[in-house]
Amino acid sequence: MDIYGSFVSNYRVKRFARGEIILQQGEIPTATYLIKSGAVKTYNLTKLGEEKPIAFNLSGELFSLGWTYQEIEVCQYFYEAFTVCEVYVIPRTDYVKFVFEHPEAMQYAFRRLVKQNLGHQMLVNALEQSKAADKVIFTLAYLVKTYGVKQKTGRFKIDLPLTQQDLANFMGLTRETTTIELKKLERKSVIVHRKKNYIVDTEKLAVLLGEDFEVTNSTPKSNPRLKLPWLKW
Repeated sequence: MDIYGSFVSNYRVKRFARGEIILQQGEIPTATYLIKSGAVKTYNLTKLGEEKPIAFNLSGELFSLGWTYQEIEVCQYFYEAFTVCEVYVIPRTDYVKFVFEHPEAMQYAFRRLVKQNLGHQMLVNALEQSKAADKVIFTLAYLVKTYGVKQKTGRFKIDLPLTQQDLANFMGLTRETTTIELKKLERKSVIVHRKKNYIVDTEKLAVLLGEDFEVTNSTPKSNPRLKLPWLKW
């Protein structure tokens, strides 16, 4: 078994149902969570109780990252199972010690952070768009780049079960506006909506973006010596 797989196999796995809160905002975590399977949503709540998603974490990613590296003392946001998911429950000191003692594990963690940082830059750019139409297409570009899975047709499926309300919350738009803009894109054959999954024609999306848009390298090749049996990239 590879080095990372051998490490995580020493710890228990906890299963969460879709919609179950894993960590509360303001809570002091008792361990580092490393996602084995499924997706975890990070979000905040406004004073009116409106949900504002911040990120989605997938297999191989950990949370709460800031607490794990002792940059914060409590959770800044809520962490919820976006799908049925399983996570490894690892003592913080064990995880940090392992990463710092194994250069390959450090490289793996670093590459994950680089990918996340690039994604966050794309998301900030999307949310700064003043027009709803632009906000939607730039957000789709971010979602494809970060969560896209190439299909046989050459299009990319956003590998998250997103509803229109999820997208509206994510972009800070009303559901009505989001629905209108998505319908426009469907009529232009930029997207196809199938059972909470969006399939995107990236060539047509690039035309709307007015800039080069490459997603073929969105999923970095894994280091063979760090390959995890449950990790898709």
